[in-house]
Amino acid sequence: MQPASPRPGAQEAFISAQARQKCHVDYFGIGFENYDRIIDSAFGTVIEAAFDRKMVIQTVIDSGYERAGEYRDYRVFDRMDIPRRVAIGDGAIVWTSEQRHDRPHIEALIDANAGKRPRYHEENPGLNQLTTAAGGNPFLGIATDSRDPTNEKAMVADAYRFDANTAYHVIHYKYKSDFVPTERELKGALEEKTFSSLFTENPTTIDVQIDENLATLEAKSPLDSTAELAPEYELPQVTWSGTHDPDTETVSFRHEAGESVPASRLYYDINGSDDSGEVEKQPLWKDTETVSPGSEADIDLSKHHHAQGISLVYSTGGVHFVMLTYVDLHGEYDD
Repeated sequence: MQPASPRPGAQEAFISAQARQKCHVDYFGIGFENYDRIIDSAFGTVIEAAFDRKMVIQTVIDSGYERAGEYRDYRVFDRMDIPRRVAIGDGAIVWTSEQRHDRPHIEALIDANAGKRPRYHEENPGLNQLTTAAGGNPFLGIATDSRDPTNEKAMVADAYRFDANTAYHVIHYKYKSDFVPTERELKGALEEKTFSSLFTENPTTIDVQIDENLATLEAKSPLDSTAELAPEYELPQVTWSGTHDPDTETVSFRHEAGESVPASRLYYDINGSDDSGEVEKQPLWKDTETVSPGSEADIDLSKHHHAQGISLVYSTGGVHFVMLTYVDLHGEYDD
């Protein structure tokens, strides 16, 4: 992703992805809109930007991270409340979270950038073909195990880009077998299965092209320059801490650094073995209008002996919500 100011007139899927990417990474004193590029993977998140390294290091320390040595040319910091690590280099930040990444590994990402570890696209010609076809975009998502509209197995590159008046949603499929559907079959599948919902809302056109074992589907629609960003996508970038004190039977959330948040949009949800995945939004900061760095709130668990974890939730009302962070109680309140 190439972060920038929000594009309210863009496709909702793009707006949502940009907003969620912003709120799911800690705050390092730069500002999400000032990143040149942010790359997310199972191993961690890499941020490329122009920044004052000393300022970022100080922001990280002030927000509760502790020094954890060095790796190559990076200063490394970590924290254990909600386990996270960050490595700060010249023009690059590498961040991992056990909550956000399936296989967090800062060293692997730094090694790959230094040429000491092979990158996936260098080892996989098919992926290299796919990413080359996709090129650079404000947003690009890659899935190596997916299916096209005809249900054929393929790797997929999902991209969004814009010009002055048009929003484009482009999907590339790199097929895993020798069988490649025809343009007619793909168009038919789009119509029959209403796969147009994968693309721009109400696209004016959907073009399909086949080049050997690579299919490209491109949807276009007018870019509404007068649109305003919906409140549910005004997600904040904040470093949150979350701690559990079993002696006092409380969980505490604290705003450590980043953007201020309207208190009316912050809630908590107690996750238990018997809640059927439901989210019950309970007000958290009741006596203030704004939650800013230093704001802290406690949750009493004395009457919730089946609690397995506590979610910090952002919501503008109705059924909309986004989980900002989570404190795992490790079953300590299970009977």
